[in-house]
Amino acid sequence: MRDQAVHNSGNILIHKRSMAMEIAGHEFWGLDGKTIWYDWQYPKGEDFFLAGYNLETHKRIAYHLQRNEWSIHFNLTQGETLFTGDGGDPGQVAKAPDDEWIELFQPQMLNVSGIDDPDFWQPGVLHSEHLVNMAHHNYRLEPNVRFSPDNKLVIFTSNMFGASYVFGVEVAKTANPAGLDVRSTPELASQFSPTNPRPTN
Repeated sequence: MRDQAVHNSGNILIHKRSMAMEIAGHEFWGLDGKTIWYDWQYPKGEDFFLAGYNLETHKRIAYHLQRNEWSIHFNLTQGETLFTGDGGDPGQVAKAPDDEWIELFQPQMLNVSGIDDPDFWQPGVLHSEHLVNMAHHNYRLEPNVRFSPDNKLVIFTSNMFGASYVFGVEVAKTANPAGLDVRSTPELASQFSPTNPRPTN
Protein backbone atom coordinates (compact mmCIF):
# COMPACT_ATOMS: atom_id res chain seq x y z
CA MET A 1 0.00 0.00 0.00
CA ARG A 2 1.22 3.49 -0.76
CA ASP A 3 2.48 5.54 2.11
CA GLN A 4 1.11 8.81 0.84
CA ALA A 5 -2.22 9.76 -0.63
CA VAL A 6 -2.42 11.13 -4.14
CA HIS A 7 -3.88 14.64 -3.86
CA ASN A 8 -6.82 15.82 -5.96
CA SER A 9 -7.57 12.29 -7.19
CA GLY A 10 -10.00 11.03 -4.56
CA ASN A 11 -7.48 8.44 -3.35
CA ILE A 12 -7.51 7.82 0.40
CA LEU A 13 -4.62 6.55 2.49
CA ILE A 14 -5.80 3.34 4.17
CA HIS A 15 -2.70 2.26 6.10
CA LYS A 16 0.16 4.52 7.11
CA ARG A 17 3.32 2.62 7.95
CA SER A 18 4.89 3.57 11.29
CA MET A 19 7.82 1.14 11.66
CA ALA A 20 11.00 0.63 9.65
CA MET A 21 10.71 -2.62 7.65
CA GLU A 22 6.93 -2.67 8.04
CA ILE A 23 5.07 -3.89 4.95
CA ALA A 24 1.37 -3.84 4.08
CA GLY A 25 0.35 -5.17 0.70
CA HIS A 26 -1.30 -7.82 -1.49
CA GLU A 27 -4.61 -6.07 -0.96
CA PHE A 28 -7.93 -7.67 -1.89
CA TRP A 29 -11.60 -6.83 -1.43
CA GLY A 30 -13.84 -8.69 0.98
CA LEU A 31 -17.03 -10.06 -0.50
CA ASP A 32 -19.03 -7.36 1.29
CA GLY A 33 -17.46 -4.82 -1.07
CA LYS A 34 -16.69 -2.64 1.94
CA THR A 35 -13.60 -4.19 3.53
CA ILE A 36 -10.05 -4.03 2.22
CA TRP A 37 -7.89 -6.93 3.43
CA TYR A 38 -4.11 -7.05 3.19
CA ASP A 39 -0.96 -8.83 4.34
CA TRP A 40 0.51 -6.78 7.20
CA GLN A 41 3.97 -7.63 8.54
CA TYR A 42 5.14 -5.62 11.56
CA PRO A 43 8.07 -5.81 10.90
CA LYS A 44 8.68 -7.57 7.60
CA GLY A 45 9.35 -11.28 7.92
CA GLU A 46 8.94 -11.36 11.71
CA ASP A 47 5.34 -10.84 12.80
CA PHE A 48 2.36 -11.62 10.58
CA PHE A 49 -1.21 -10.38 10.39
CA LEU A 50 -4.10 -10.46 7.98
CA ALA A 51 -5.47 -6.94 8.37
CA GLY A 52 -8.84 -5.55 7.37
CA TYR A 53 -10.24 -2.04 7.08
CA ASN A 54 -13.97 -1.36 6.67
CA LEU A 55 -14.56 1.72 4.53
CA GLU A 56 -17.96 2.45 6.10
CA THR A 57 -17.30 1.89 9.82
CA HIS A 58 -13.53 2.58 9.68
CA LYS A 59 -13.09 -0.46 11.90
CA ARG A 60 -9.68 -2.15 11.72
CA ILE A 61 -9.13 -5.85 12.37
CA ALA A 62 -5.76 -7.59 12.69
CA TYR A 63 -5.78 -11.41 12.69
CA HIS A 64 -2.47 -12.79 13.92
CA LEU A 65 -0.72 -15.67 12.12
CA GLN A 66 2.22 -17.89 12.97
CA ARG A 67 5.17 -17.96 10.56
CA ASN A 68 4.16 -21.34 9.13
CA GLU A 69 0.61 -20.06 8.55
CA TRP A 70 1.54 -17.04 6.43
CA SER A 71 0.31 -17.17 2.82
CA ILE A 72 1.07 -15.39 -0.41
CA HIS A 73 -2.67 -14.95 -0.93
CA PHE A 74 -5.66 -15.12 1.36
CA ASN A 75 -9.38 -15.26 0.67
CA LEU A 76 -12.58 -15.53 2.66
CA THR A 77 -16.25 -16.44 2.61
CA GLN A 78 -19.24 -14.15 2.62
CA GLY A 79 -19.76 -13.12 6.22
CA GLU A 80 -16.05 -13.65 6.98
CA THR A 81 -16.74 -16.92 8.81
CA LEU A 82 -13.88 -18.81 7.12
CA PHE A 83 -10.58 -17.78 5.58
CA THR A 84 -8.14 -19.68 3.39
CA GLY A 85 -4.48 -19.24 2.42
CA ASP A 86 -2.14 -20.77 -0.15
CA GLY A 87 1.06 -20.94 1.92
CA GLY A 88 4.51 -20.36 0.50
CA ASP A 89 7.89 -22.00 0.07
CA PRO A 90 10.95 -21.21 2.26
CA GLY A 91 12.15 -18.65 -0.30
CA GLN A 92 9.17 -16.37 0.37
CA VAL A 93 9.26 -13.38 2.70
CA ALA A 94 8.17 -15.41 5.75
CA LYS A 95 11.14 -17.80 5.40
CA ALA A 96 8.85 -20.45 6.86
CA PRO A 97 10.20 -24.01 7.15
CA ASP A 98 6.76 -25.72 6.96
CA ASP A 99 4.43 -23.41 5.05
CA GLU A 100 3.75 -25.36 1.86
CA TRP A 101 0.09 -26.01 2.57
CA ILE A 102 -3.34 -24.91 1.46
CA GLU A 103 -4.80 -23.76 4.76
CA LEU A 104 -8.29 -23.33 6.17
CA PHE A 105 -8.55 -20.68 8.88
CA GLN A 106 -11.13 -20.25 11.63
CA PRO A 107 -11.16 -16.60 12.77
CA GLN A 108 -11.40 -15.70 16.46
CA MET A 109 -11.70 -12.18 17.83
CA LEU A 110 -9.78 -11.52 21.05
CA ASN A 111 -11.00 -8.11 22.23
CA VAL A 112 -12.24 -8.54 25.80
CA SER A 113 -11.61 -4.93 26.78
CA GLY A 114 -14.75 -3.57 25.17
CA ILE A 115 -12.82 -0.86 23.32
CA ASP A 116 -14.54 -0.58 19.94
CA ASP A 117 -13.17 2.79 18.90
CA PRO A 118 -12.07 3.00 15.21
CA ASP A 119 -8.73 4.39 16.43
CA PHE A 120 -7.96 1.01 17.99
CA TRP A 121 -7.12 -2.15 16.08
CA GLN A 122 -9.47 -5.02 16.95
CA PRO A 123 -7.23 -8.04 17.61
CA GLY A 124 -7.91 -11.57 16.48
CA VAL A 125 -6.18 -14.79 15.56
CA LEU A 126 -6.59 -17.24 12.68
CA HIS A 127 -6.61 -20.92 13.72
CA SER A 128 -5.25 -23.05 10.88
CA GLU A 129 -6.09 -26.49 9.52
CA HIS A 130 -4.04 -28.11 6.76
CA LEU A 131 -6.10 -28.93 3.67
CA VAL A 132 -3.52 -29.83 0.98
CA ASN A 133 0.18 -30.67 1.19
CA MET A 134 1.89 -28.50 -1.44
CA ALA A 135 5.41 -29.92 -0.99
CA HIS A 136 5.63 -30.74 -4.73
CA HIS A 137 4.28 -27.39 -5.88
CA ASN A 138 6.58 -24.80 -7.46
CA TYR A 139 5.49 -21.49 -5.94
CA ARG A 140 6.55 -19.51 -9.00
CA LEU A 141 2.98 -20.40 -9.96
CA GLU A 142 0.95 -18.83 -7.16
CA PRO A 143 -2.04 -21.01 -6.15
CA ASN A 144 -4.42 -18.05 -5.61
CA VAL A 145 -6.95 -19.73 -3.32
CA ARG A 146 -10.67 -18.90 -3.32
CA PHE A 147 -13.87 -20.49 -2.04
CA SER A 148 -16.54 -21.96 -4.28
CA PRO A 149 -19.86 -20.04 -4.21
CA ASP A 150 -21.37 -22.59 -1.79
CA ASN A 151 -18.26 -22.43 0.48
CA LYS A 152 -17.83 -26.21 0.27
CA LEU A 153 -14.58 -26.17 -1.71
CA VAL A 154 -11.31 -24.25 -1.68
CA ILE A 155 -10.22 -23.87 -5.31
CA PHE A 156 -6.60 -23.29 -6.30
CA THR A 157 -4.06 -23.78 -9.10
CA SER A 158 -1.08 -26.13 -8.78
CA ASN A 159 1.73 -27.63 -10.87
CA MET A 160 2.42 -30.44 -8.39
CA PHE A 161 1.75 -32.99 -11.16
CA GLY A 162 4.03 -31.22 -13.64
CA ALA A 163 1.45 -29.39 -15.75
CA SER A 164 -0.81 -26.78 -14.16
CA TYR A 165 -4.29 -27.83 -13.07
CA VAL A 166 -7.16 -26.27 -11.16
CA PHE A 167 -7.95 -28.26 -8.01
CA GLY A 168 -10.74 -28.21 -5.46
CA VAL A 169 -10.45 -29.50 -1.90
CA GLU A 170 -13.45 -30.06 0.35
CA VAL A 171 -13.70 -27.79 3.37
CA ALA A 172 -15.61 -30.34 5.47
CA LYS A 173 -13.69 -33.29 6.86
CA THR A 174 -14.58 -36.72 5.50
CA ALA A 175 -16.00 -38.96 8.22
CA ASN A 176 -14.18 -42.30 8.54
CA PRO A 177 -12.72 -42.53 5.00
CA ALA A 178 -11.69 -45.98 3.79
CA GLY A 179 -7.94 -46.55 4.04
CA LEU A 180 -7.56 -47.08 0.29
CA ASP A 181 -9.25 -43.73 -0.38
CA VAL A 182 -6.63 -41.76 1.56
CA ARG A 183 -3.69 -40.66 -0.60
CA SER A 184 -1.25 -37.86 0.15
CA THR A 185 -0.62 -35.21 -2.50
CA PRO A 186 3.18 -35.87 -2.41
CA GLU A 187 2.41 -39.55 -3.11
CA LEU A 188 0.11 -38.64 -5.98
CA ALA A 189 2.59 -36.08 -7.33
CA SER A 190 5.33 -38.72 -7.39
CA GLN A 191 2.97 -41.05 -9.23
CA PHE A 192 1.77 -38.58 -11.87
CA SER A 193 5.05 -36.73 -12.36
CA PRO A 194 7.73 -39.34 -11.53
CA THR A 195 10.52 -37.77 -13.59
CA ASN A 196 10.07 -34.34 -12.08
CA PRO A 197 8.21 -34.70 -8.78
CA ARG A 198 9.00 -31.13 -7.77
CA PRO A 199 9.48 -28.57 -10.56
CA THR A 200 12.71 -26.62 -10.25
CA ASN A 201 12.94 -22.84 -10.39
